[in-house]
Amino acid sequence: MRVETIPIDSSILGGAVLAIHDFEPDAGFGSFERAYVSEHHPLYATCKVPLDRIASIHALEEAGFRLVECQIESGIKLRQPYDVAGFDYDFLRVTREEELEEVLAIAASAFVHDRLSMDPAIGPELSGIRYRRYVLNSFRSPDEAVYRLMERASGRVVAFKTHRYVSATQVLFLLGAVHPNCLTAGLGVINEYFEFNELIRRGIRRGITHISAANHAVFNLEIGKLGFRVLGTAAVLRKIYGGGVRPQQPPSPDSTV
Repeated sequence: MRVETIPIDSSILGGAVLAIHDFEPDAGFGSFERAYVSEHHPLYATCKVPLDRIASIHALEEAGFRLVECQIESGIKLRQPYDVAGFDYDFLRVTREEELEEVLAIAASAFVHDRLSMDPAIGPELSGIRYRRYVLNSFRSPDEAVYRLMERASGRVVAFKTHRYVSATQVLFLLGAVHPNCLTAGLGVINEYFEFNELIRRGIRRGITHISAANHAVFNLEIGKLGFRVLGTAAVLRKIYGGGVRPQQPPSPDSTV
């Protein structure tokens, strides 16, 4: 077992946030936990385990962890480009910080099915700040990219996507959202088509993503319409230390981590 500090989440929640990897219920978790608490003084820790590992889930619950999310891992093979000639939009990479603001506004308000917004100990206001920060991180990271879907007639940003280049032929899909005022316009599919075409143009042949099982809209979009295949399911559990998450003042959305 090992722990990893998550810098962005630590900044947002106002204390050390840890991710526990390779959890084994019979590997002396009590002493392992005492060691990472002594070293990191965490505020919040998460652990993701395959959903069929019931013994591991029970062991984490006995240690004070609480189930906050079920995740679905899915993947798609990118073969032929999609016909987007009839769509009056442009899919453009964000290359300057001044182009980010409309994207960040969508990121701050569009996500309602993530584990932070659903967790009664945290709430949606910190979730929105967190997603802005992750979009900024993708913009600044050399192996990640931010794209915006722009309506040609008005020039406004109606959706965005971010992804990480895992290899020369594979990406990890990170975030994507449609402007809250455009949710009935079918832009979820259009946004994905444009992203797929851009990735195919760059030689990418496979994409992986992780979504919350509570996000029925994205699940139906990816699995039902776009041809993603389910690769696995996982339970995400968390434990709060130090009396709870009570930041006195939310951090600046765009401050440097």
